[in-house]
Parts: sequence; structure tokens; C-alpha cells
Amino acid sequence: MPIFAQGVTKNKLIILYYIRAAKMDITREQLYRVMVENDVMSYFDYQSCMHELEEDAFIAAVPRAFGQAYRVSVHGADVLDQFVESLPMSLRERLELYAREHREEMLLQTQIVSDMEELPSGGYLVHLRALEKDAAVMELTLRIATRDMAQRMRANWEKESESLYSSLLTTLLKNDN
Repeated sequence: MPIFAQGVTKNKLIILYYIRAAKMDITREQLYRVMVENDVMSYFDYQSCMHELEEDAFIAAVPRAFGQAYRVSVHGADVLDQFVESLPMSLRERLELYAREHREEMLLQTQIVSDMEELPSGGYLVHLRALEKDAAVMELTLRIATRDMAQRMRANWEKESESLYSSLLTTLLKNDN
């Protein structure tokens, strides 16, 4: 009869397991969403475990063009390999399925990114980026009058970035000869 991990140990193993199952560098926000949507740990437990995993070098923070991402370190992979059986098979299968079903969406979230900042003189700067690997394919920074407009622009960026990129290329590369 297997003995299953409990408490903090289980939470840390779940985080390690999912990061490895994701097969990509994953942001802290993406990973937290996985924990919430799979109802496996609270926000405070998650934050505490992430801090300890990083501090103890079980996970590595990797700077990326889209922000900081995480991956399992060699040390973390060794520990996970030793103790993976202490996570219930049903939980592992659920996390694997979730990773497969959401991988493309999560990858897109790290390729089409945006942020905004409030300007002291009023208005907002909206930064829109389309990334491929770790290089920016397109970057736009626009000054926008209101918070609502800036938020709408960011919300539309994911679905409209491809057509905007295509339109810009077509317009800017046309040959008038």
C-alpha cells in the first residue's frame, strides 16, 4: 500500500510535477492558475511553497522576454523522480491531462504579452509585444488617454496581434515601383 505525501511536502511535489508536465518554462501566475483550477492548494500555501522551492534550488527562475519563468532544476528533478510515487496516480493523471489541454494556450500567453503603466502627466503607456522564442518579433508602445482604453487594447492584443502584424508588413513592405 503506497504512502502518499501530505501537507507542504505534497504541495511541493505537485508544483514540481506540474512544471515538468508542462514541458515549457511557466510563469508564476500560470502555475498558480493551474493550482486553483485543479483545486490542489490555497494561494498562501502556493506562495510559501514556491518561495521554499526556489530558495532550496528545486526550481530555477529563468528570465525571459515575457518575464520571469520557472523550470525544475536538476536537483528538483532528482527529488521528484525519487518521490513521484507518493502523489496519487489520479492526481498525476489529472495534472498531465491539464498540461496537455492547456499547453498551447499557456505558450501563447508567453508569446503575446502586454503591460501598461500610468503616466504622471495623465494617460497610460501600453506596451504590446509578440515574441518568438526569446526575441521580439513586434513591439508597440502607445500612449493612450484612459485606463479603459488601455485595458481594452491589452484585452484585444492576443486575438488581433497576428492580423496587425500582417497588415503592418504588407503596408510597410509594399513596393510602389
